[in-house]
Amino acid sequence: MRSLFELCRPRESVLDETKRDDVLDLTNLIDNRVDPYRFFEENFLTEGMKVLLETAFKRFHRQGATGLIKLTQSMGGGKTHNMIALGLLAKYPEFRPKALGDRFKDSHLGKIKVVAFTGRESDAPYGIWGAIAEQLGKKEVFKDYYTPLQAPGQTAWINLLKGEPLLILLDELPPYLENAKSKTIGNSNLAMVTTTALANLFTALGKEELSNVCLVISDLKATYESGSELLQSSFKELENEVNRSALNIEPVSSTSDEVYHILRKRLFKELPDENEINQIANAYKQAVLEAKQMGYTNLSPEQVFVGIKDSYPFHPSIRDLYARFKENPGFQQTRGLIRLMRIIISQLYSGEQPRAREKYLVNVYDFDLNDPEMLTAVTQIKPSLTNAIAHDVASNGKAIAEIIDASMKETHMQELAKLVLVSSLADIPNALLGLSLTETIGYLCEPGKDITRVKKALDEFVMRAWYLHTDSDGRIFFKNTRNLIAELNSLVASYDNESAKKELRSFLEEKFKPILGDCYQEIMVFPAVDEIRLCQDKILLVLFEPYTVGSGLHPDLQKFYENERYKNRIMLLSGTKSTMEKLYHAAKEHRAINQIIARMEADKTPANDPQYQKALGKRDRIKLELLQAARETFMQLYYPAKTGLLKADFFMEFTGNDYNGEKQIRDVLLNREKFTLDVTGDNFRKKCEDRLFTQKEMRWNDIKERAATNPAWQWHIPGALDALRDDMLKKGIWREHGGYIEKPPFPKPRTGVLVQELRRDDMTGEVTLKIVPQYGDRVYYETGAPATTASNLVENFNEFKTKELKLSFLCVDSTGEHETGDPVEWQNRITIKYRVFDRGADKVVELMPVPAASTLIKYTTDGSNPKEYGGIYNGEFIVPRNTTIVLAVAEAQGIYSDTIQVKIDWKNIEGIA
Repeated sequence: MRSLFELCRPRESVLDETKRDDVLDLTNLIDNRVDPYRFFEENFLTEGMKVLLETAFKRFHRQGATGLIKLTQSMGGGKTHNMIALGLLAKYPEFRPKALGDRFKDSHLGKIKVVAFTGRESDAPYGIWGAIAEQLGKKEVFKDYYTPLQAPGQTAWINLLKGEPLLILLDELPPYLENAKSKTIGNSNLAMVTTTALANLFTALGKEELSNVCLVISDLKATYESGSELLQSSFKELENEVNRSALNIEPVSSTSDEVYHILRKRLFKELPDENEINQIANAYKQAVLEAKQMGYTNLSPEQVFVGIKDSYPFHPSIRDLYARFKENPGFQQTRGLIRLMRIIISQLYSGEQPRAREKYLVNVYDFDLNDPEMLTAVTQIKPSLTNAIAHDVASNGKAIAEIIDASMKETHMQELAKLVLVSSLADIPNALLGLSLTETIGYLCEPGKDITRVKKALDEFVMRAWYLHTDSDGRIFFKNTRNLIAELNSLVASYDNESAKKELRSFLEEKFKPILGDCYQEIMVFPAVDEIRLCQDKILLVLFEPYTVGSGLHPDLQKFYENERYKNRIMLLSGTKSTMEKLYHAAKEHRAINQIIARMEADKTPANDPQYQKALGKRDRIKLELLQAARETFMQLYYPAKTGLLKADFFMEFTGNDYNGEKQIRDVLLNREKFTLDVTGDNFRKKCEDRLFTQKEMRWNDIKERAATNPAWQWHIPGALDALRDDMLKKGIWREHGGYIEKPPFPKPRTGVLVQELRRDDMTGEVTLKIVPQYGDRVYYETGAPATTASNLVENFNEFKTKELKLSFLCVDSTGEHETGDPVEWQNRITIKYRVFDRGADKVVELMPVPAASTLIKYTTDGSNPKEYGGIYNGEFIVPRNTTIVLAVAEAQGIYSDTIQVKIDWKNIEGIA
């Protein structure tokens, strides 16, 4: 498939700057300064022009055609051009066959007289009628209408114009009429006089005497409203006076492909055959099809194919996109488009390496805005987009699209920026602005172009351009007001690095926040060294700013670590200094976008608002950029070890905006075996005994403090040591006494005796005991002194009976394996039995201790404590009158009985109430 450069050869005039913009008007025609050969060689006969030519020549041949033709199209739409074409054919009969075909091949007409007037000749001393008379060589015929200027009547016009075939061309009258309003004539002005003169002329054209005359006039209603109103009133008067109206002809149809024919004819000397065009159309069709299959565009590949066959060598989007601004004030429709395309073709074919060698079609965006001529042409179409072009599209390498393309070594972003720019040039009320994302990509499709790169460039441009906006239908377009991105950049520029650092603290604290809290429990981001405080029970993660351009630990932090007691309670995350500015910038953007979104939400911006949606999308991208910048900065994790702080490579892995810093810190430390999840069983106990519990007996707080101070100790979940202690004590593997924990090996236990009371005879005080020896096989007992091996030997361990108040037992291991322990003392209990009986009018109390041997009883009758205030019981006693209770306690060998209460009932004594 051959390129544009190989298949299409531009006309010399396109590349020749001296001929490129020669704008013709009617004075060129009258002065014979128009080359008819070149004119018809370079110009395409539109349907409108054909109607004009046929109608005019019918008039000249007196075949009943109207004598008044009005060309109706906005400025620059081809009206003057059509007049010149008609004028040339009138003046040069030899060119008529090519333009008119066989329609008038037997015509007897030779050269036809042509007179013309352009409203730009505002200083015509004798008015329009004087100018016409002068060109006809009949100036003197209208002498009575010059001083003062007055309108010729119908008869005067007939007398002036009758005779041979005559073509009258009146162009751009509105500016003339506008100026004529300022020239006073009697009680009127020249504009009113001119209107009357024209009305008379139009009426005269309907007369048989002037069937030889054809008048063509242009209407510039869209540009000159005041003058146009005057013209319209003239036409209305004419319609009221004659039974026919002016024939309205549109020189160039805005709904057909004529614009492509005009451009091809005007700009190119040679074009390829249909087979070559079909190859190119098929290639573009395939490119669009692939993009559609990927979901990037909804353009119809078939319509693109058909469009290219009609529009080659131009992309079919040109007609529709350029048609959007054809009605702009001051824009010359067909002429303006030709001028733009001349510049584009010249740019494509110029230079040592013409870009046309790499192109297959001329696309909407194939122009260089760094060329002053092109920039002027575009900014004149819509001056309000000047700032948008300079900042976002083209500015000698400094615009957003240029900067991004330079970094990516491509041109996709500039192409789409210029495409969107063209779609935004309309400058009339309710104009269609912009393109959807799918339309944009569809128009950018071409053979050999990686459309995925185009899509990426488009996404990037939407997020970075300052003047790009989105409407409710999703179309993107340029506007002369700054957008969300501009507001974002303005806010970013207002922040200093301290603001960025504050935002970073908040962001990084959230990303590294200890959720599980097993590997570390606290975090500090960018603290001053003197702000760092370590505690025994918590591990602190510190993110600190890199010290040098490379990587390395800040000397102040190194000194802090060396002097810190709790060396095993800190780790530090840092990296390279060279990326800090990028990280600060990303943090500023993060703060700015959140501020913008907060403002939008405070203003109750609808959730479906395009700018709000764009802000949310931008926030996601900024988060990703911030994470990426953090990833490039924080690349080393320093953690304590036996030899000092060790460094581990740290790779921040994340999916989208999802990042869990705690998990990744945890994974690094697990891999380096600084952190462990194995905190149960013998392995953890042995590590604890080897590194922390290094003495036979230690206080538990000292063991835990060693875990905080010993860098060789692994980190683990909080509470693991306390859980280990409780488990070891429960299992008897460790022992606790006096606030100390003792670990194995333990000495063999000394002998001992367990004495269990099986039963007691409360009448005699005799007790039956079970003697259980511990760690021995012999038990000795003694009364009144500690037992020794010289004491009595217990014969029956299961049924040992005694009435003694105190006994001492000693267990001995006859094998000698267990050391003899201390004697164990056993005590009997003392109880008191009592009897109350009457003796005449007295109450008598009798007390008896059990056992009775050497037992002393003390008692009281007034309710006082017998142990302190009681009298000694020597036998039964008479209870004093009014005593209601007797209290008594027994004691022997330092053993006291429970205090008993004896209630005295006086009611049963005869004579006493």
